[in-house]
Amino acid sequence: MSSTVHPHPFARSTKQLEIIPNRIDVEDESRRYDDLVFDESPIEPRPKRPTSPVGAPPSVFSNDIWLGDNCGESSAFAREVKINGWTSVGDALGGAYVVYNCVLKTKEGTVIPVHKRYSEFAALEVQLLQVLPRTYHSFIPELPPKAPFARYRSTFLARRQVALEHWLSAILLHPDIGGCEPVRRWVMS
Repeated sequence: MSSTVHPHPFARSTKQLEIIPNRIDVEDESRRYDDLVFDESPIEPRPKRPTSPVGAPPSVFSNDIWLGDNCGESSAFAREVKINGWTSVGDALGGAYVVYNCVLKTKEGTVIPVHKRYSEFAALEVQLLQVLPRTYHSFIPELPPKAPFARYRSTFLARRQVALEHWLSAILLHPDIGGCEPVRRWVMS
């Protein structure tokens, strides 16, 4: 039996360990987190999506598949999904939170404003995973992650807004998922 000597896992590390004092400065930790996770470059606008010859929006899953190409009837009621901003509600002492301003345009052209917290997006995801058949679970993208130290930072909120818009578009514009009962309740509540 041969004995293999394994080197220490940090033997080749060139980084220094930083000792954290007994008292943690929350503001300093928040700044460090932002420096680590977010680069401060401005967010570039998303490129304009191509449109089909008849002007239908492409699928959120592929630029080669057009929503108008489906041979069956779509149960989705929406034809356009935007999240045009967010609003901070409350203050730090009274329990502040962020509300995202969603604008949904129906097939008939009616605009529905919807204001939702991140937790309501997460609740919809849970409901969809409970109600939908397992074969549809792959059509539900991952929600953007939580970040406790950065949740009120404009850089973080701008990135989350883009990710939530993509997530909500994938749900509401899907021909089968977009008209299911949990989605209808979420929009109307």
